[in-house]
Amino acid sequence: MKKNLTAISVSLFVMFVAGSSCTKNMQENPTLANTEKLSASATTTLATIDTATITLNWTTTYQRIDGFGSFAGRATPFFESPKRDSIMQQIWGADGLQLNMIRGEVLYTYPFDKPSGAVTIKPAGSSVDMDVNSAAYQALTSDQKAQIAQLWIFKKVKERYQVPIMFASTWTPPLYMKTNTSSVSGQNFNGLNYSCCSTDFANYVAGFTKAYQDEGINFYGVSPSNEPENVFSSWASSYWTAAHLGQFITNNLRPALNAKGLTSTRIISSENAAWGTANTFLSSMDKSNVDILAGHGYVEIGDLILGKRGLNPNPVTWNYATGNKPVWMTEACDDSGVYDGTMVGGLKLAVNMHQFLAVCNVNAYVYWLGMLAFNNNESLIGANADGSLVYPKTFDVMGQFTRFVHAGYYRFNAGLANNSTLKVSAYKDPATGKFSVVVINPGSNETHCRLNLSGFTAGAISSYLTADNSSTHWQQGSAAAPQGNGSYVLTVPPSSVITFTGIAN
Repeated sequence: MKKNLTAISVSLFVMFVAGSSCTKNMQENPTLANTEKLSASATTTLATIDTATITLNWTTTYQRIDGFGSFAGRATPFFESPKRDSIMQQIWGADGLQLNMIRGEVLYTYPFDKPSGAVTIKPAGSSVDMDVNSAAYQALTSDQKAQIAQLWIFKKVKERYQVPIMFASTWTPPLYMKTNTSSVSGQNFNGLNYSCCSTDFANYVAGFTKAYQDEGINFYGVSPSNEPENVFSSWASSYWTAAHLGQFITNNLRPALNAKGLTSTRIISSENAAWGTANTFLSSMDKSNVDILAGHGYVEIGDLILGKRGLNPNPVTWNYATGNKPVWMTEACDDSGVYDGTMVGGLKLAVNMHQFLAVCNVNAYVYWLGMLAFNNNESLIGANADGSLVYPKTFDVMGQFTRFVHAGYYRFNAGLANNSTLKVSAYKDPATGKFSVVVINPGSNETHCRLNLSGFTAGAISSYLTADNSSTHWQQGSAAAPQGNGSYVLTVPPSSVITFTGIAN
């Protein structure tokens, strides 16, 4: 699903996520007003009335985490915003979400020199540092402003935060390369005209990638399609069959990238809107030259037909062999209705992230929009009419993962017993012994837990909380020390996400 924001002034960024570990109590939390300051006798009582048992097994390891990110397209309003630097800091900076990935767009509006395969990614004579109030900038077309805005975002993210994973997806080829040359959408099965333009389009994507490289941006990967099954929406899109997309990647795109010297640039595919659709699409596609398998995190097609939208609450593991290739979830948000900045919306994201990371075993999770110039469920940061920034609980929930689970961590086993409400996942850094446990409580009751460690021991663990009445981002609680048997007693507030972090001995 690609959101139709063309009639709206927007500024956006999207982000990555990380995980954390499990701690004892949160006596400094306003969310625990009735249970704060647990006495020694109360702690003993908790040990006998556990309503959940969590066991971390260090030796059972799953997928490597590549990281978390957000989308950097639709960039003009962001580029023009006087608050763009502080917003960028909240998305990629150390005191914000600490995302390590950024997703851009292979815009279809770039000038393209067919004989040489050169793509011009910024207007002649322009600079990414040009004053947005200058006459030169105001004289640019809307397409040119979008081109320079996206390039500015990528360059500044690299300069300021050294974001290592930058990639770009293609919504549609240039219109003159499509079967219906007058339509930007994929409606009526409008897609690439294979009879004339497969080579040209491959050279266009490769030329875009090379032009960014010349500006100092080495794309980790590129994707030739975005939601290739979308034949309903009016926004920019292009219809592909699985057979044609696989053939295009093998016969056209990989050779075109190699010819430009971009042999290390990975190809990402197929980025279908629903995870189940991506499973079906990719299972029948030639993936021999696909380096990263990808899908999006929206509801399945059956739910969409029934009028449902938003985050998929129950994606399932793909049922075909992925050949040990990385699997990324490259777009998700709640596009289902009226703005909700509370934990109701935050928990939707938490459950979605948990399902993708702990059930579908994805290596990376990328959110849709980082920022909008108004309040909307599709973005992590919003804005009031006076320009002041708004941080919905989705922003904080994202940080419960992204701030504490970093690239190079591995998910490891987090067993849950005696409870059917909590959702628990654990992540570790084999090099340092750091670990994080993310505990989601979508229920309305406080839950007392015992955390057991198997295959390792640890000292005191820290906790960070997001709840409706948490007073700060990732509210830190008191450290919890292990009991005599090495386990921990902890309390998980209702309707919350809490991350525990520690270091294995």
